[in-house]
Amino acid sequence: MRRLGMGVALALTILLAGYSDAAWPDALAPKVLEHSASIRADNALIAEVEVRLSRPGRVFVEYENPQAGKFRTALSESGVKHLVPVLRLRADAAYSYAIGVQDADGAAHLAQRGEFRTGSLPSMLAAMRVRASGRSSQPLILTDYNADFHNRYILFWDEAGSIVWYYVHGPLHWCRRGNVNAIKQKRGGNLVYLSGHCFIAEITPLGEIVHRLVAGEEAGIPHHDFYLLDDGRILYLITEKIVFENSVNGGEAETPAHVDALGIWDPERGRVQRVWNSRDFWDIASEIQQGRHPILYGTHAWIHINSVSLGLQGNFILSSRHRQQVLSVAADFQTIEWKLGGPDSDYGFPNPNDRFYAPHQATQLPNGNILLFDNGTWRPESEGGKYSRAIEFRLDDERRSAAKAWEYRPDPDIFAKAVSGVQRLGNGNTLINFGTREDLDFMPLTFVEADPQGNELFRVETLQFRSDWRAKYLPMRFRAAGGIGSIHGETMLRAPAARAEAFIPDDRRYWKRMMQRDREQHLKQLRSLYESLVSGALKAPLARSVFDIYLDGEKLTYLKQPCAEKDTQEMFFLHVFPVDEGDLPPDSKQSGFDNRDFFFSWSGEFLDGDRCIVQRL
Repeated sequence: MRRLGMGVALALTILLAGYSDAAWPDALAPKVLEHSASIRADNALIAEVEVRLSRPGRVFVEYENPQAGKFRTALSESGVKHLVPVLRLRADAAYSYAIGVQDADGAAHLAQRGEFRTGSLPSMLAAMRVRASGRSSQPLILTDYNADFHNRYILFWDEAGSIVWYYVHGPLHWCRRGNVNAIKQKRGGNLVYLSGHCFIAEITPLGEIVHRLVAGEEAGIPHHDFYLLDDGRILYLITEKIVFENSVNGGEAETPAHVDALGIWDPERGRVQRVWNSRDFWDIASEIQQGRHPILYGTHAWIHINSVSLGLQGNFILSSRHRQQVLSVAADFQTIEWKLGGPDSDYGFPNPNDRFYAPHQATQLPNGNILLFDNGTWRPESEGGKYSRAIEFRLDDERRSAAKAWEYRPDPDIFAKAVSGVQRLGNGNTLINFGTREDLDFMPLTFVEADPQGNELFRVETLQFRSDWRAKYLPMRFRAAGGIGSIHGETMLRAPAARAEAFIPDDRRYWKRMMQRDREQHLKQLRSLYESLVSGALKAPLARSVFDIYLDGEKLTYLKQPCAEKDTQEMFFLHVFPVDEGDLPPDSKQSGFDNRDFFFSWSGEFLDGDRCIVQRL
């Protein structure tokens, strides 16, 4: 699909009620000869409107839904045939549209009209419970959503709390980690996102990959965050695997560890440069410098930097979870200018309750203050114990002290033990993302917009039904970002309608009812699937291994009966060879097959006690 121009909003629109061929200003504007609309097969929230004109011209599409709002696409390049992508759509919704044509004088005329209906969200998103209250000041909010090992997404939400765009990330059979971490929008609409420990990619709003930096010897292992530099390069966090002598601290003589570094990637030239390494500034064998030093994935995670952003003087602000610290690295990467929090803080906390623990997404505000998400992990009971908040610090360089200037702490408290983030918006409001929960059985993930007084203006809660309640994977949302006006150059002509449903703060009973309803529906679907398998409605298994494997359309079903706990503990690999190798993901084309690693506890279910079954793409 060719890339369309990102035109500016038109200055004039003439609504032609009762339009007819005789009324059309044919001397000025090309005439619309044919048009049709369809939903893309690979994305239920992207429509494509085909237009054929009587002669070369530029077109746009106005489209609306009574609840979702009214919008206009960007102006196309000149031509006779046009394929206009229409984005910012809600799922399962009917839209009307009108073709707009620009005349020789630059005026816009609405011509023929039509209708289309969007499809349903991917099954995991469709099953996600969403509850929204209030209204955001932001037209769009960009988030990731990592539902489980096999279902990871990038999402745009509208100001009323509905999903209006998605991108399916994965599953990645060649990279086991692969959560979607930070996402940022470039000028022009492309998105850059980081798949932790796997790659950094730039994609168009239509989901096409433009550039990708894959983890390897040259790139290192990208993780957690990056910053878009003004010259088009990307500053990103790297984790390096090392072995160090730790017996002096009571550890092993050869202790594996992850340490952090910074690299700069130039996508246009395909070059990577290492510019900073944490080992140049701290001694990993020094007990006081080790911080919390927990073991993650069998390896000591030392500094564990999770965010990088630009400071006021060209410096870079880093957030270190395990050192409980925010630090400033000089613009030339040669020195650490100051440290806030942690074992060697340059600033004291006159009020102990201002201390932060396991921070995320630290930024320096235009007034010089430091804003961060305080997860509260490891916070002592004497300072309030486990709770999370967004907090802003005023640094007093003369007294070398840090004091709270602002905070948002919900009531009742939310404890997000990991990930999460905070962003100060251009209008002074703050977007806060509580990206995990300690108890996800009946407690939702939450993001909130709060005003400068800490009042809550907008809240979205999401809860994902999990078929296997023993699964070790906890759904998470790494970041939420505002300050975005369009997805693909479209202009809002009428805002979406606010949701009518009432909001009940953190009501566990509400979520428990919703999850019980979802669970009953899920079990009903699984029983129906099982009956179709055993009755012979589907063909015989494609393969027999630890599980019998069936193909139903594009979905694979894994079944074992009778089944015990021990039968679910073995991982195995399934090699899928398609009839047409062109259907393979780009990373599988060389091998000629798609590798589907399988482990029951990731997404499986015991059905009526003695049957193990799971279905997924």
